[in-house]
Amino acid sequence: MKTSEVAIVAICLLIFSIPVFAAETEHLLPNSEKTPGDRLATVPDDKTASCLSELLGATVSEGDPITLTMICTPSYSKCIRNVSTSTKRKVYEAYGDDAGNHHGFCDVEQGCEVDHLISIEIGGSNDEKNLWPQPYSGQTFNAHVKDRLENWYHANVCSGHVSLKTAQDEISSDWIAAFKKRLGPDPEADAPSQ
Repeated sequence: MKTSEVAIVAICLLIFSIPVFAAETEHLLPNSEKTPGDRLATVPDDKTASCLSELLGATVSEGDPITLTMICTPSYSKCIRNVSTSTKRKVYEAYGDDAGNHHGFCDVEQGCEVDHLISIEIGGSNDEKNLWPQPYSGQTFNAHVKDRLENWYHANVCSGHVSLKTAQDEISSDWIAAFKKRLGPDPEADAPSQ
């Protein structure tokens, strides 16, 4: 092949690979207009209040403020996590996937989870403004990798090394940048110690 033919082939390969690269990276971060992140400010209902009361050994009522003590109590997220099937369906639809999990960009081996941008473990809510479909596999920065960051934030917020507001702000503005800042650029590498 002549140099000019090689150049033309290389340019064609580059042009045709751009849509593939864009598709692979398009859903690494949620759409900030659809999912800006949302903090849970108060105990949302009596069922949650009852669960938190049992965990804390103190009376908690609907409308009470969510506190760091609550967030850092083991099993807090079990009391808070409550995303209905209809809410999950709305989240998939908002992201253009009317068929739900294992379709569209969620058509990967493990599918997607409707994930909390600000995780419950650091005071996130179950509101649609805090939810997005995130693939479990098929990308370097996937739901499993974000789970590691959420766990790191929870441990460091509860130990007083990172403020709750900082953790919420960092993860909601760009969780991948937050991961790189806090855990390093390579999600395959071992996590640094606390």
